[in-house]
Formats: sequence, C-alpha cells, structure tokens
Amino acid sequence: MRIPLRRALPAVAAAAIALAAMSASAAAPGVGTSRYLVRHDPRLCPSPLCGGSWVALANRSRTRCHDGVLRARCYVARLVDVERHPLKASVPEGALARAAIESWDFEGLGRLGVLVVADVRAPAGRAPSGRVYRLRDNRRRCVRAPCFWISSALANTPVRPALSGLDLRHAGLTPAQRAAAESALGSPTALYAAGRIVRTKDGGRELRAGGVFLGTP
Repeated sequence: MRIPLRRALPAVAAAAIALAAMSASAAAPGVGTSRYLVRHDPRLCPSPLCGGSWVALANRSRTRCHDGVLRARCYVARLVDVERHPLKASVPEGALARAAIESWDFEGLGRLGVLVVADVRAPAGRAPSGRVYRLRDNRRRCVRAPCFWISSALANTPVRPALSGLDLRHAGLTPAQRAAAESALGSPTALYAAGRIVRTKDGGRELRAGGVFLGTP
C-alpha cells in the first residue's frame, strides 16, 4: 500500500548512507552542476590505464570525454576532490556524482581523464532504473487534487516537470532509507531519484521511483 506524500514531511534523522563532503578551494575552478553516474572499471591491466572508473552523464546518450570526443561513457583514471586531492572516501558502484571531467598528463602515458568530484550520492534500495530527477517539496498545499507540490528537474537538462506525487513502493528501500529519502525531499539539498513519470487518475503526475540516491548534498 502506497503511503501518501501530500503533506509536509517530517524531518527525519538519516544516518543511512553518509559520504564525506568535499569543500571547494577558492583557487580551484568549480565543477558546475553536471551529474555523472559512476561505475568501477573491472579490467585487469596496469594502473592508471585500467582500474579507474567509467562515467556517463545522467539522462544523456553521449558524454564529452577528456579528449573532447563524445562517447556513450568515458574512462577516468582517477577520482579527486575539488582541491584536486585523491578522494578520502570510496565512491560506491552506481553512485551519482556532481562532477566534471578534466584532462591530466600522466608522465609517460599521455593524457587521461580525471573526474573532479564535488559531491556523491550512493544508490539506495534497488539499483536505480529510469531517468534521474532532482525532487524537492515546494511547500505548496491545496484543497483539492491534483496538487503539484513537488518541483522536479530532469538532471542535465532544462526540463522541469511539476509533480503531484512520489511513489517509493517499488524502490526496495529499508525503513531507514525511506526516512532518509523523505527527509531529503523536504530539505534544501533535495532528493535524487530514478524512475518514470506517469499520469494519475485525478489528472496529476507522479514519479514512480525505481531507486534513489542518498548521501551528502
């Protein structure tokens, strides 16, 4: 049974999945707002040519790699923070990262891609499937349905559909993960979820989530 999300969501302490936040250096260029899906490279060959990560822009069929070529995904030899230091926390498989790809010179090996990471959100519940959206409670309340109380943004696009509901029944979340997701939805940092938007019987639109991403904003 779906739990309705048509009222203000309580603030819930969530210690579900926490990754260390990376702060920007004034001297280092920023990384923008692009969101990348990150997967580990399982190939066995000498590092850094293998063993890094494969990254792709969420909701995009092509990603511009360090050499300027558009590909379905890009290999990056290292993951670093915004101060260009190695990440202190490992990035989970399938994580969603606000990041940028840079081209670095690896002595004797030429130039390779490096992912500069500003923040990371780990997949929670089932492996997220579908398009990735940023969701936030806009505090709108109505006396009749549908009430479009969720502001959403399709990651890496200008698309901004207003939603009247969020269905987490099929996301495979534990109670703690669900509480963390609801807390994020009502916070300034927002919730990232993957799924598809469907029409409801009352004329509204809801996101049927196939998974969510939790972690540092």
